[in-house]
Amino acid sequence: MTNNRSASVVSREHGWRSHLAAWTAGFLAFEAISGLGIWLLPFSVTTQILVLIHTGVGLIFFVPTTYYLTLHWLRYRRFLMTHIKLLGYLGLATVALCGLSGFVLTCQAIFATRISYAWDSIHLVTTFASLAFILPHIILPVMAFRSIDKLSSLMTAARRYAANTGLSSIFFFGMVALALLAYQPVQLKHEFPEDYSYRYGSDRPFAPSLAATESNQPYDSRLLSGSKSCGTAGCHLEIVYEWESSAHRYAAMDTAFQRIQYTMAEQNGPESTRYCGGCHDPISLFSGTKNIFTDIDQLTDLEGYQEGISCLACHAIRETDLKGNAHYLMGQPIRYMFELEYHTSGSELDRLMRDFLIRAYPRPHRESLSKTLFKTPEYLCRLP
Repeated sequence: MTNNRSASVVSREHGWRSHLAAWTAGFLAFEAISGLGIWLLPFSVTTQILVLIHTGVGLIFFVPTTYYLTLHWLRYRRFLMTHIKLLGYLGLATVALCGLSGFVLTCQAIFATRISYAWDSIHLVTTFASLAFILPHIILPVMAFRSIDKLSSLMTAARRYAANTGLSSIFFFGMVALALLAYQPVQLKHEFPEDYSYRYGSDRPFAPSLAATESNQPYDSRLLSGSKSCGTAGCHLEIVYEWESSAHRYAAMDTAFQRIQYTMAEQNGPESTRYCGGCHDPISLFSGTKNIFTDIDQLTDLEGYQEGISCLACHAIRETDLKGNAHYLMGQPIRYMFELEYHTSGSELDRLMRDFLIRAYPRPHRESLSKTLFKTPEYLCRLP
């Protein structure tokens, strides 16, 4: 038993001096922390970059991590079974399942239209389980070998292992910081034109429409447009087809509406057309376009003219009332990284990055835009 235990100390000391061991631990620590960050942190550019780096690092280090864990198992498999070894086996099993679920989720986010919430739950649960088994598997041996002569050299190796693990984790988080510095988001303009008319008071910039924004300030027209891109990922393709030929899509483009709006502007002032914009042309209304004009085009923003009632114009509504037509509160819809870039450039790379982020990290997209109002009642789904 003593020889076995001494051999275990020597083997563990050798393992802790391994650079591959430290990189593996740093990688697992980064994956666990970044994964929990994605789960706990609010939606932001930082969280999305964590998703990208978490996935990329996981794919790159999959092979070296598997190689190290295999060596580690071969080194200790002949030793007697102890509680520490049992923790190691349990940790290995949960890490393997966590890696498998992560790989499945990555494939689904790249090649499918959505991820499986069952696999997503497995990925999250095994992250907690891995931490619960691996941390004591690493810490308990040091406490168990205090009475052995080689404790001092073991502790030196353990401190070096801890330092190298920390440095490797910092390296991975450094990648996140560099990505944050490198990413340049699309600059949005949330301002009224300098000549904007506040005919009904500065506190009611969208009047006489009853519609308003949460901030009572305008939104860049690109925030509420881009409906066709909802179908480019294959997620809502049928809905986009239905919208493209719908009255909603032509609500602002319709010739009759444009003529009535022009006549109304001539007789009552262009500000009066904001009443129509709440229903027919919300993108133009909330971007501050329905203002003093010299021709008809200046009353309708280009995105508003082409999309009318866009997908986001409905899905971004936060509150409604029954006091009159278009009495609703428009929220600022969240937009993922590369969404607006794709809307501007049409780049295939931007589209692929946007699609991956929405699929791999769907919770903000779902919570922000999904409304009970838009769901088919269960009893209707059962009708023949």
